[in-house]
Amino acid sequence: MFRMFTFAVILMLATPVSVQDFDNWIAILSPNETALNLVSQEVSIADGTSVYRNQCSRCHGRNGEGQWYGHDAAPRLGENITHLTIKEVVAQITQGGSYMPPFPRLTNREIAAVITYIWNSFGNNKGIVTEEEIAKNRKILSVQK
Repeated sequence: MFRMFTFAVILMLATPVSVQDFDNWIAILSPNETALNLVSQEVSIADGTSVYRNQCSRCHGRNGEGQWYGHDAAPRLGENITHLTIKEVVAQITQGGSYMPPFPRLTNREIAAVITYIWNSFGNNKGIVTEEEIAKNRKILSVQK
C-alpha cells in the first residue's frame, strides 16, 4: 500500500490532475479498498466516544467500570471485552444479551466507532474496526438467525 501511495504522489506531482481524478485513479488501482470510505482511528474514536456516552455509559459506566450486582449485569469494558471477536461484539450490540438491550438502529459506522472507542480506551489498545467489517458481520448474523 505504501509503494502504491508513493507512486501516486510522484505521479500526481509530475502530472497535473484534479482531486476527483486522483480519487478515481486510487479507487481503480486498489479495488479491494474503499479509498473514499476510510476513517482514521482518531475520527472513529471521537465518534465512538459520543455513541458510547449516549448509548452505553449508563450501564457500563463513564469509564467502562461496569456494574456488579451479584452477577455480571454490565461488564467492565477493559480487557474483559478485547478477547471477543468483532462478530461477537456486533451480535451483542445489535441483538442484545442476557442483561443488555439490543441496539439494532445503530448504523455500521456508529457500531464501528463505538467498538473502536472501547477497544482503544479503558486500558485497551486493539486497533480500528471498519464499517465494512461491521456490515460483513451483520450480514453473517442475519443469515444465522
